[in-house]
Amino acid sequence: MRKIVAFALTALAACAATPPPTDQVAAARAMVGQAQPAVLEAPRGLEGAQQKLARAEDAMQRGRYDEARRLAEQSEVDARLALVTAENARAQRGAAEVERSVEALRAQLREQK
Repeated sequence: MRKIVAFALTALAACAATPPPTDQVAAARAMVGQAQPAVLEAPRGLEGAQQKLARAEDAMQRGRYDEARRLAEQSEVDARLALVTAENARAQRGAAEVERSVEALRAQLREQK
């Protein structure tokens, strides 16, 4: 009987030691939402972030807080990567446009000489 009580107390202490990762899940949810415009340029990255967020929320509901925390953190990083990838693609397109404009100006200058 004492062993059962000791085991139960240990299990309760373990549960109490791992608080629900509400902050991490909220941060992941916010980053996934912020990265939504990236879906056109980084669809796989954002899809992975969304899937991990859903799994994190499911793990949290089941009381698997360590797993939920890990998945939420991964989701946030994946969403941030998708956002940065999309921003990089836009910057590269902008740089290419500037380069084309510079070349057009150079061509006009050569014609004027």
